[in-house]
Amino acid sequence: MRKFIPIGAFVLALAVIVGITIVAPAISGGPDGRAADTPAYNVDGANGTIVNVDLKAYETVQEIAPGVRYHVWTFNGTAPAPVIRVHLGDTVHFTLTNASRIGMQHSIDFHAALTPWDVNYQPVDPGKSLSFDFVARFPGVFLYHCGVPPVLQHLANGMYGAIIVEADNLPTEREYVLVSSEFYPGAAPIHGVYEGDLDRMTAVDPQYVVFNGVADQYKDAPLLVKPDEPFRLWVVNAGPTLTNAFHVIGTLFYQTHDSGNPANTDYGLQTFNIAPGSGAMFELQIPDAGLYPFVTHAFAYTGLGALGLIKVDPDAPDAPDSYPVMADPFSGGVTPAGSGGGTTGTPTSSPSMSMSMPPSGPAAGAACSPSGTSLKISAHNSAFDANCLAAPAGTPFTIAFDNQDASIPHNVAIYTDEAATTNLFTGDVVTGPKKVTYKVAALDAGTYFFRCDIHPTTMTGTFVVK
Repeated sequence: MRKFIPIGAFVLALAVIVGITIVAPAISGGPDGRAADTPAYNVDGANGTIVNVDLKAYETVQEIAPGVRYHVWTFNGTAPAPVIRVHLGDTVHFTLTNASRIGMQHSIDFHAALTPWDVNYQPVDPGKSLSFDFVARFPGVFLYHCGVPPVLQHLANGMYGAIIVEADNLPTEREYVLVSSEFYPGAAPIHGVYEGDLDRMTAVDPQYVVFNGVADQYKDAPLLVKPDEPFRLWVVNAGPTLTNAFHVIGTLFYQTHDSGNPANTDYGLQTFNIAPGSGAMFELQIPDAGLYPFVTHAFAYTGLGALGLIKVDPDAPDAPDSYPVMADPFSGGVTPAGSGGGTTGTPTSSPSMSMSMPPSGPAAGAACSPSGTSLKISAHNSAFDANCLAAPAGTPFTIAFDNQDASIPHNVAIYTDEAATTNLFTGDVVTGPKKVTYKVAALDAGTYFFRCDIHPTTMTGTFVVK
């Protein structure tokens, strides 16, 4: 009998392999019948539909918590960037335009794409554009982000978003999109605006952990659903570092799909860990009216802003008939990008996004005096370490400039006044980390103004010559 055991094992293994091969491209619906058969990936290639997606990279100011204005780096002016929605098999014709206001390179990385990194994910210089196509071959919800080093800094400052690749036969339901992320502002604002602190990012010391770019925004404006209404949540964790232990208090997940792919199905989960750079799709159905908080169950971070509410209300408005290709992130992906949210169940107004800032620069009479002809100044976290420099009149001098900000360009320039009416000296722009020594010709006695030309509203000071 023993000689038949290897043959039986072989036949059994072959049957398992064949069964997996046949079943792998599709899944069956769950007990509630909500997940129809849908392919785990696209085996036929492009379906002939082309979706144009244009993103513009630039920096602006966003309110990330009440009264907290933060200098975000963005795609299309918001952190998170717009929610992108395509269908399985669509060809995405993508264009990135770098409109950086601080002279930075930016790039793109689509976790939903199969495309060569060394061709399409490379840095784009300010004022330049890059276009490429990819076919959306896997269904689910995916992160997209800037990939210019240090990626940690670009991600933590706001350059991320969610892209949904929807299976064509996914049942129609009410949907919301949530992007989890962390913010690391510096110790104090500069002219009322916080800059990201790379040291805190590296130490994983966030001040805020949020959904869709604003701390606790869905506490006062809950996500609305009806009792017993099937609905889904697409959740992406942009990180850049923390895992999101996603949990809804008072209910369980009927189905959980890792990466949002219907082929990856678990039933009745209570909490699901979403790694940085990953996502999930949750199917829910809550029978009783009331409030149901959603959180990261890593409670050391929940109190930093990672808490919102689902309101189950018989009077909730009907679900939308469709969702836009480019959607406003603050509305949970419900309204078109640029519309500012404002729909029922979303914040009534989007966070402030404006480059307007208070008048900059220290008072003209700032007290500092020359102590020689060798001056020093550093830049760190997009701030100078001094707001006053001084040099002797009628004598050439040097400025040793230490730019400590990795991948961020700065310089030192001297002008007659805060309006930069007349330029007295312009130092070369250097991208950090890098040190340079500027040689400056003799200046007449007077009180002048210095700044970084790349950050002219936040990096400023008084220059005294006497």
